[in-house]
Amino acid sequence: MNNTLLSLTIAILFGLGTFMILRRDIIRVIIGLSILSHAVNMLIVSAGVFDGTKVPIITETHGATDASGTVFNDVLAEGILAPVVSATTHIQYVDPLVQALVLTAIVISLATTAFILILAYRIHEEYGTTDIRELRRLWG
Repeated sequence: MNNTLLSLTIAILFGLGTFMILRRDIIRVIIGLSILSHAVNMLIVSAGVFDGTKVPIITETHGATDASGTVFNDVLAEGILAPVVSATTHIQYVDPLVQALVLTAIVISLATTAFILILAYRIHEEYGTTDIRELRRLWG
């Protein structure tokens, strides 16, 4: 994907999420938070995904190897921790940490959004409105 198009998409999502957070309705605020969290996830992935296209696999001949030369055992005495990449290769590899962080962020965002939606439902059920100014007037 083109970096300019991706950057523009992320910027539009940030702007839309910020605009929605500043609205008076609680549901729109929740939608804005969700859009903003998606924009942050896209920003994190875009920062780490363009490093390469290969997965880091060991190509050293230390430890137990198969026919392709992949090492399956860690040898702590020799400082070999699987999976690492041979120093002789010059291939750019994808950083899997970024993908793991974003996956965790998506799960946390889903749980938070579900909790906030339940709170908004209870507020609507209790007070009959989700307008923040109206709720402020009702609360005194």
